[in-house]
Amino acid sequence: MDPGVTSLYLRLAAPYQSWAGPRVTGNHVNTQPVPTRTGIIGLCAAALGARNGEWPGWLQELEIEVRVENPGTIEKDFQTINPRPEAQAFTDRIWIAAGHKRNAPTSFTPDAQNGTSIVRRTYLAGAEFTVRLSHDSKTRELAGAFASPGFSPYLGRRAFAPSFPFLLGVGDDGLLETAPGKINRPPGIHILDGRDNTYPDRTATRASHDRHGLGWWSENTTITGRTPRTGPGQPVLPAPAGA
Repeated sequence: MDPGVTSLYLRLAAPYQSWAGPRVTGNHVNTQPVPTRTGIIGLCAAALGARNGEWPGWLQELEIEVRVENPGTIEKDFQTINPRPEAQAFTDRIWIAAGHKRNAPTSFTPDAQNGTSIVRRTYLAGAEFTVRLSHDSKTRELAGAFASPGFSPYLGRRAFAPSFPFLLGVGDDGLLETAPGKINRPPGIHILDGRDNTYPDRTATRASHDRHGLGWWSENTTITGRTPRTGPGQPVLPAPAGA
């Protein structure tokens, strides 16, 4: 473990979040009730300034836990799109495997009209999560990246920027257990290790109810100094202190 640095803590809160799970086709995209492991690893890669296909291998070794501060509500959204070529090729294979001799109709959906189909998506509205990240040797590097991210962070979709404060800082491993919460019942903690994370693995039984608990984090964590970044993919505007 990095000397003097044990875990990094983030606050994932925004009007909307989207943490999509596995899907067969792109016409129905539903968010998961909690952030996904792949989604948070992507968030870390963005902070590091790593482009697609260039993500550091050690990101897969991260220890990730998520505490539910506010589960939010599920909101539905309807969009119209033209099918992507790769999606059409996939549905063609399904259509032919079902015994049809020709390719599937464009978009392969009953609502298709002249190749345009309706996409149904769901988002998390008003949700808030606290995330703990830890790595045997990279926690300090990751903390510095989030203090000065290479790419702008977002919560599942580019339009969903995180609310302030986003970076809570680094501190002891057990802060998810003791941090004050915003709900009257003990918040659930999910261990994101690749399993089904629909249900919490444990509850933070020692966390007290406090609607103004964000100040607690400034007393129990520290934020590493920002490192100036230059070059492609780097932020144009500096992030506010504590962001």
